[in-house]
Amino acid sequence: MHPVFFGLKRAYYASLGLTRRTLRKMGLTAARMDLLYLIHQKGKYPSVQCDLWRTLGVCPSVVSRMLKRLEAIGYVRREVVPGNTRHRYVELTTKGRATILRAIRQFIGWGYAELVLRSVLEPHRWQSEWLVHVAIGQFQQYLLLICEGFGDRAGLWLYPDGIDEMNPPQPTTLAHRWVS
Repeated sequence: MHPVFFGLKRAYYASLGLTRRTLRKMGLTAARMDLLYLIHQKGKYPSVQCDLWRTLGVCPSVVSRMLKRLEAIGYVRREVVPGNTRHRYVELTTKGRATILRAIRQFIGWGYAELVLRSVLEPHRWQSEWLVHVAIGQFQQYLLLICEGFGDRAGLWLYPDGIDEMNPPQPTTLAHRWVS
């Protein structure tokens, strides 16, 4: 195996390892969290199942199996689209919405994912808003090139960093609160 491919594989498994135990307590996996997050992004409007697999860039059968399992444990509700029996609407149940909100709060809202990225990409200057912003931007560009180069079909970056290019970062963000 090429050393770069091996490194990408190891980094992928290490990133899953950081979240696996906490997600398991919520009855989730990383893939289930991505799917629930995507459904959550629609707000009060139901998602169409075929849009989910296209956006995630996976086979329809993968999403269908995951949704069946999530429906069995009470996180989503599916119903046939009136007039088209091949399509289904998918929406979160109260239990599913509570679970994904808890997961979002745990990994995104509390700054855990951001702090991990900061520590990895700028280990000696992780507190510098601008340097971290530039490093994350460069990293995202490399990921995009790699995904496009290998024909990845996913149509959405699920977890944007929320930084507007026209409005540079301010020195008072969540990462500074961790050390205060």
